[in-house]
Amino acid sequence: MIYFKNIVYRYFLLLFFISNFAFSWGSTAHKIINLKAVMHLPNSMAELKKDSVFYQAQASVPDYRKDYNDTSFFAEAQRHYIDIDIYPNFHNLPHDLDSVIQIFGREYVRQNGTLPWTIAMVMDSLTAQLTRGDISKAESTMSDLGHYVADAHQPLHCTENYDGWSTGNGGIHSRYETYMINTFQSSISIHSETVRYITSPIDFAFEFIYSSNALVDSLLAADTYAKSVSGWNGSGTPPSSYYDALWEKTQDFTKNQIQLATIALASLWYTAWVDAYIVTAVENEMVWLQNQFKLEQNYPNPFNPETEIRFTLHSDNHITLRVYDCTGKTISTLIDEQREAGTHTVRWNAVEFPSGFYFLRLSGIGFHHTKKMIFIK
Repeated sequence: MIYFKNIVYRYFLLLFFISNFAFSWGSTAHKIINLKAVMHLPNSMAELKKDSVFYQAQASVPDYRKDYNDTSFFAEAQRHYIDIDIYPNFHNLPHDLDSVIQIFGREYVRQNGTLPWTIAMVMDSLTAQLTRGDISKAESTMSDLGHYVADAHQPLHCTENYDGWSTGNGGIHSRYETYMINTFQSSISIHSETVRYITSPIDFAFEFIYSSNALVDSLLAADTYAKSVSGWNGSGTPPSSYYDALWEKTQDFTKNQIQLATIALASLWYTAWVDAYIVTAVENEMVWLQNQFKLEQNYPNPFNPETEIRFTLHSDNHITLRVYDCTGKTISTLIDEQREAGTHTVRWNAVEFPSGFYFLRLSGIGFHHTKKMIFIK
């Protein structure tokens, strides 16, 4: 009889978990991450920053799109997780999707989650929407991206043992991400940090997925500890003392994961905005100025440590030629003077700067043009 009751309990607990699993990271954490990510964005993104409440309201929309009958590769249900540790030697797993499919098979990869590739795919969509100036669609995509980035910072979305059943921690998923977060949400605060340009969104996604996976054992150990000190045996509703103990052991890394999720999301938003506006949009808008001047792409590009910059003026003009880092800070002024009509050449040596993306901006009376440069040591 006791065995039968245990089976019935596990059955209903599983049903309960499935019904709650749709709200990954819990709607509370998703709302916090989407709302607070804007605080890291530069003021130059004011048009997108002002709609933070929209991002908050839309934070859980991807959960409502899940259709468990959808067998397509990028079905919504598979977009929210990756059982990364099911792959042998997973820290060396290729990041290229085609390569992973070639090794393990398309269905195997799909069943074990497509989260990192979903993040990269959504980034491509966001960049295209911003390039077109479709702000309405872009802001919805920004909200979706926030959901996936948040999921990738939830440790249990990055492991095969996503609900603790294989280690005696069954049901930990919803206890941790929903009930505990809801109970202690007032203790979660986000502080402003500086965003950075992400050169490879797919590599970036794998970085924070690996970091999340590394926290799984600590989270499961915290659950075991909380049961022990609260006297809860896993049956029925956990007492408040269980959640107090679970928060005691997990609050440091949980707060940090939510903080990091807001920074990662803001950095990806910023990256899409930079690619769309500073490079593509600026170049498209300045096509008509080509009859007045021409700024060529630096050569070589990528470069180490020196590159040549060539530009042509069709009339005398007072020009500035400056180099900016990814935060928009001027790091070098190459020219600030009157120049005659003709072709001019200048060299820039970046030996004192770190590897990364830089922006070259040529400005004069009535025109300006920007190019992106890549410095690799």
